[in-house]
Amino acid sequence: MITITDLIHTWPTQSHPTLNIKALHIDKGERVFLHGPSGCGKSTLLGLLAGINALQSGQIKILNTDLSTIKNAHRDRFRADHIGTIFQSFNLLPYLNPLENVTLGCEFSKQRRKRLTDKKTDITTEATRLLKALGLTDSQLTQHVSKLSIGQQQRVAAARAFIGEPELIIADEPTSSLDEDSRHAFIETLFNQAGDYQASVLFVSHDKSLASLFDRQISLLDINGV
Repeated sequence: MITITDLIHTWPTQSHPTLNIKALHIDKGERVFLHGPSGCGKSTLLGLLAGINALQSGQIKILNTDLSTIKNAHRDRFRADHIGTIFQSFNLLPYLNPLENVTLGCEFSKQRRKRLTDKKTDITTEATRLLKALGLTDSQLTQHVSKLSIGQQQRVAAARAFIGEPELIIADEPTSSLDEDSRHAFIETLFNQAGDYQASVLFVSHDKSLASLFDRQISLLDINGV
């Protein structure tokens, strides 16, 4: 799913690299917990994996596509087709309801829409299925997301990431505002959805107490040679 080789990234305002990763490999269907303290480069790495930030040196391959060889617009399209992201702040549109927020996840990807067509379903039906599987009720599907609890908003963000079956799910500190029981329940739900079609999950957090729930844990401090 992911192969990183000789990655070096330095921000313009810094004299030393933020990232210097010789090698990292994540398999298809693997559930990986990436941890490290604030400021160690986790967000920088996620931005490079998602193609939001351009690669400076080295190689990142996702699904055998070398991100350094494709232009910005192609990286955006690749991200929309193959990567679902759950942000720490969720990034939901407050004036839309949960169904509208989730269906938005397919609007920029013909490939995700085609996967749903191949399954003989449509975007709204699949969005409804995901939201209910993640614990929302019928009445909550059409409420504005601003009226939902933090945990419910988190589940909307997860449904948006999963719709259209992107092969890679990146979760950036999505449980930081939840209590311990809610964190564990959310991760279990995340794994259930990913397991439906063998998506890889890269879960990023500073909370190492969650690491035992995953197939493998990686310390960014250990692999980052800065």
